[in-house]
Amino acid sequence: MKKQMKIGSQDNINKIVLLNVIKEYAPISRTEIARITGLSGASVTKFVNDLIKMGLVKENGWESSKGGRRPVLLKLVPESRFAIGVDLGAANLRVVVVNLEAKIITKITKKTRGDEGKEKVFKRMIAAIYEAIDTSKVDKSKIKGIGIGISGIIDHKRGICLFCPNIRGWENVPVKKLLEEEFKIKVSVDDSARTMALAEHWCGLAQRIENFIFVNIGIGVGSGIFTNGAIYRGSRGTAGELGHTTIDENGPRCMCGNHGCLETLVSGPAITRRAREALEEGVVSLISKMVDGDLTKITPEIIAEAARKGDKLAFNIMEKTGEYLGIGIANAINLFNPELVIIGGCVSRISDLFLDTLRRAVKIRALHTASTSVDIKISELGDTTAALGAAILILKDVFDPTASVRK
Repeated sequence: MKKQMKIGSQDNINKIVLLNVIKEYAPISRTEIARITGLSGASVTKFVNDLIKMGLVKENGWESSKGGRRPVLLKLVPESRFAIGVDLGAANLRVVVVNLEAKIITKITKKTRGDEGKEKVFKRMIAAIYEAIDTSKVDKSKIKGIGIGISGIIDHKRGICLFCPNIRGWENVPVKKLLEEEFKIKVSVDDSARTMALAEHWCGLAQRIENFIFVNIGIGVGSGIFTNGAIYRGSRGTAGELGHTTIDENGPRCMCGNHGCLETLVSGPAITRRAREALEEGVVSLISKMVDGDLTKITPEIIAEAARKGDKLAFNIMEKTGEYLGIGIANAINLFNPELVIIGGCVSRISDLFLDTLRRAVKIRALHTASTSVDIKISELGDTTAALGAAILILKDVFDPTASVRK
């Protein structure tokens, strides 16, 4: 049996510091690790040998010769630890198995079917997790836990989903407790926008960036906020509800009870609603022809296609979407002063039609110092971002010297 790392001593903290350096810079030599960490060569050799014995690190070839003996390079052992990530979305349930390097080795996708109610959805999620484990063929003893990303109000500390608007009856569900009883391993639960932000921080556009905001635009609008290199959840875990900030007090009624929330103006359903209402009022548009007059078939993608073909209504809808979103993001920039804003989710796939307008709105409405120092980019991680980030909820404890202290 391989040694298990226990946090508490300075030696163990130093081992995890080395593990993080190897994760970030591999392949890397012991000499370079000593330079980065400031530890002595003897200490680095001792701690690296311990990590090798634990199966977390291995030697991986030699550095190019600069005269004398070539330094041995080190890297993580990807197959030493695994984690499962689950994205319980409005439309799709995605499950991934990832290795220690956060590389996806198995992906399972099912329809969520939230209208069937919480019990059937929960059973479907459990079945999908078992299927992912079986398909991956990994040693079950190496699976360190299951991370769950849910679009809703989450009590992260207790692992309870307080409310999920996309699944009928899904309120106060003790997700962590139920899944730990089922699988007998650690479970961590968070809002899917936060797991997406975590994925960006580890594997995406926000690597080595301490302060950034991830904005998820799909059926709803959420955000994950990183401050000083850590997720910001707020006192009760509801931080990041960008979609429920008021943009137009006379705007459409939101599911939260307020009027004119950002979510009612830029989400996928909001974009579709504006097109449908205009067509019902008699506005002539290519959109109607593209859906053969059946307005229930309108999607943001169809509106985007019409805009690219020069349709005036579609173009105006995209422009207005960019303006509204720019106002919301400008507010967030003024509050948190991030160096990067990343836009993800299904609506981000049509962002080429509103990104310039969004950036103009930010430039006009955000404080000059903040707006000129922030970059706004579109996520490149794809549809597994939330599931990947959920798995990283588990992996990050391997690299966190305070993880056991917090438990």
